[in-house]
Amino acid sequence: MIYVIAGPTASGKSALAMELAERMHAEIVCMDSMQIYRRMDIGTAKPTREDRARIPHHMLDVVNPDEPYSVAAYRDAAEACMTDILSRRKAVVVCGGTGFYLRALRYPMAMGGTASDPEIRAELEAMSRENGGADRLHEELDRVDPVTAQRLHHHDVRRV
Repeated sequence: MIYVIAGPTASGKSALAMELAERMHAEIVCMDSMQIYRRMDIGTAKPTREDRARIPHHMLDVVNPDEPYSVAAYRDAAEACMTDILSRRKAVVVCGGTGFYLRALRYPMAMGGTASDPEIRAELEAMSRENGGADRLHEELDRVDPVTAQRLHHHDVRRV
């Protein structure tokens, strides 16, 4: 059984996840884009050492802040954690507020399996800075994916 607790910051997700995990003899898989980073303990509301001793937590402190990390990497690692937990006949409580991570877990095919290409990204970012570049990028997106192009603003270069 997999339970998901998602919502905004300071809404009580972590306390609810701890209570549910205790009742269901479950383990927690964190779904927070900042808690995955080592040494980023201030402002991330990471579970305390006491909480971690009471209930096993996964996907905490898995990457250094200066290392590249992607939603695909999160999805793969979180799925591996969940598979392991379920194989031990325990329930999983996925808890956090990063909707992008939740979407990746729910719809893995929508995220694609291809890693980003730094050279292509740099080329497109350079193009976006040219006069009219953001509009040209959006026109290209409209050509290959009109549904997404309609949803995104021309100047939302990062998503375009």
